[in-house]
Amino acid sequence: MRFQISLFYVGILLIITGSIGAGIILSEADKNTASFLLDGLGTNSIPVKVNGDGIGFYLISSESYQNNILAKAVDSHGNFLDIRKITNKITVDYFHFEHNDQVTLELTNLSDKPAKLSTTIGDTRVQEITFPAAAIFAGALVLVFSGYRRLKNYITEQPDENKS
Repeated sequence: MRFQISLFYVGILLIITGSIGAGIILSEADKNTASFLLDGLGTNSIPVKVNGDGIGFYLISSESYQNNILAKAVDSHGNFLDIRKITNKITVDYFHFEHNDQVTLELTNLSDKPAKLSTTIGDTRVQEITFPAAAIFAGALVLVFSGYRRLKNYITEQPDENKS
């Protein structure tokens, strides 16, 4: 008795395995989350410890659609890793860091109205997520190839019409 697995199932298994691996890596990533009310012309900062050379992220969400907030990602040496003016409700941005260091997200409210913010800053762990991402990509390629093979067998030619 021979057990045969189709390419379709191999592709699905690769995608599921890669997704679970990526989820585990991202859930264990170093991140810091805070919610606070930023008064008019007020400032607040959120630190996070990052390791090595990589890509960090920050997510800022507000209850208001009209914001005027300045977000700066700064390392412990005072170097700006990212600076952005935020005017919408939800913002996600990325920055590159190069050392084992502490990165601080500094938020400054540029308007007179207070803003209630929820923020997250962290490390994407891009070096560790490359294997799960490659598994997801390989699984998608296997699924496309499997679908192509199946569709290739079902292509039929239409008969010519009799023209008389």
